[in-house]
Amino acid sequence: MVVIISGATSGIGKALAERYRADGHTVCNLSRSCENGGDDYKCDVTDEARVNEAVEEIAAKYGQIDIVINNAGSGISGATELVPTEQIKKAMDVSYFGSLYLTRACLKHMGKGGRIIFMSSISGITAIPFRSVYCSAKAAELMLGEALRMELSQTGIKVISFCPGEIKTNFSANKYADVQTNERYGKRVENALKKVSDREEHRMSLDKISKKIYKKCVKGRKAMYVIGGIYKILYLGYKLLPTTTYLKLTDKLLGGREKK
Repeated sequence: MVVIISGATSGIGKALAERYRADGHTVCNLSRSCENGGDDYKCDVTDEARVNEAVEEIAAKYGQIDIVINNAGSGISGATELVPTEQIKKAMDVSYFGSLYLTRACLKHMGKGGRIIFMSSISGITAIPFRSVYCSAKAAELMLGEALRMELSQTGIKVISFCPGEIKTNFSANKYADVQTNERYGKRVENALKKVSDREEHRMSLDKISKKIYKKCVKGRKAMYVIGGIYKILYLGYKLLPTTTYLKLTDKLLGGREKK
């Protein structure tokens, strides 16, 4: 099969690319950090014209596109009212519009048996304080996948969304972390960021998680998969508890509240 993965130069994208290649599939990587050559296509997924051009090059070379994995993402945290607008737009452009552009371009060359994968996040399901922008971007990507699944229900093309928790990759290190504050928040912004940073050693193994995701990419039938045992429990809590109660608990745990 011919597989297109955005952001396959590192992290989960790279791990999935390696697994697909090991099983004999052709993997085409679309990434800003790679150079054109072979099956690597230098491409900023926020540039719709370049995305269309790259996908047409791949389709012309191989005659088909079987699987597209929307993996490119942009991490961001900070107080909603203080994060620079350009950074907010960047996060939405990569996670939502990038996925939209790539999916639309690939659909022109996909048929029965094809698969479209969206790499959302547990943050796309459950809100986290001082991560409103990231949560919103991933929620938008998740909704895109679920709506598209219904639109394509009679075409033989499967659409699957993944909502993994924290994985040991360089994603967090590369995210935009804004610690600006004011009297309204005090040290909460910084404390909330530290809460997440301190969990580095508790994050899920990339090798183990990529293996699970790969299996679901190949044979999965559900519309959405939450990845990670503890995150499945969190998701269950989100579904069972009243929203107000769940948000209060999350705020207590991750909101960086200062002790009085």
